[in-house]
Amino acid sequence: MLAAFFASLVPGLFWLWYFNRYDTGDKEPVGKLALCVFFGALAVIPALVWEAPFRDLLQTSKSLGVQLALSFLVVGLGEEFFKLMAAYFAVYKSDHFNEPMDGIIYAIAASIGFSAVENMLYISAFGLVVAPLRGTVASLAHIAFSGLAGYFLGKAKFSPRPLRQVSQGLTAAAFAHGLYDFLLITQLASPLVLVFLILGLQYVLFMAIRNAAKSSQNR
Repeated sequence: MLAAFFASLVPGLFWLWYFNRYDTGDKEPVGKLALCVFFGALAVIPALVWEAPFRDLLQTSKSLGVQLALSFLVVGLGEEFFKLMAAYFAVYKSDHFNEPMDGIIYAIAASIGFSAVENMLYISAFGLVVAPLRGTVASLAHIAFSGLAGYFLGKAKFSPRPLRQVSQGLTAAAFAHGLYDFLLITQLASPLVLVFLILGLQYVLFMAIRNAAKSSQNR
């Protein structure tokens, strides 16, 4: 259990350090980042409760329509909603959330907490052999999904219509997450295609980071 904990936590801390480097404005306090990670980890609980009634159907259904609906509306929408709420409740009203870039960084921190717990569950079930894959591909997937939602969360903080911005971010993140899960569950695409999908989402995330950084500098 201890090995699973460290195998899940260490990659997450590395990714948090890596993406936090792109926050070239006011650096976020370690305590606020840690709070987002903690809230993100807690978000696994409502996500599991939300998915529980559909778990058997998701694993046994052979209908592409059912798998499509569950991937987008249950897994994608549910997990991205709870991760976004984790970042919102942890830091949205904080004085340290003072520029658009912060939305991305805090949402990524929440996603790292979420993915660390999820990775630990997978490692506990399947062994340390899955740790490298979970610590890279799965973690970067969660970071990309939540980072996109965080981009809009950062815009919402300084927008007269914040609900619209948050809704757009949640929709984008849920769509990306749902597409990833649908291709993974149905095996309609090879693992290599999924890797390229994650790389494409990372490219979009870095474009969002660049735009958010410019917006932060212009404030």
